Amino acid sequence: MTGHEEGRDGAVVRPATVADRNGITWLLRHLHAEGADGTTLPRVRQEAQTFVATNGEQVAGLVVATFVDYGIEAYGTVEELLVEPASRGQGVGRSLLDRSLSWLAAAGAEVVFVSALDEDVVGFYASAGFKPCSGPWLYWTRPVRR
Repeated sequence: MTGHEEGRDGAVVRPATVADRNGITWLLRHLHAEGADGTTLPRVRQEAQTFVATNGEQVAGLVVATFVDYGIEAYGTVEELLVEPASRGQGVGRSLLDRSLSWLAAAGAEVVFVSALDEDVVGFYASAGFKPCSGPWLYWTRPVRR
């Protein structure tokens, strides 16, 4: 892959460069009228961190958090939070969540998202201060090749 690809309509799709900054800002003003001048694009700060909780030498749980900032609205996501069955109900999950939220706040996250489908999991996050949100969420999966 060369970094430049021709799109379906013949447009060239390539990684953004500093030379694209004015065009990027102009486009973003349509979405973020007040904050587009502060954008850091094309530079994007992205980080991820995995934290584990241990019980002796045994890993009892883990949390994976990601942080994204392109100069308008820095946000975080709790990607995964898992606690092994024998350690559930003992505060391990809350300790992991608290550590990931502290890390995300220190990084500059203004909001943190998490996906929770099970009612018990929704209750867990609600007890930590998360609130339900809705919106035009869509998802994509890679097509199965046969």
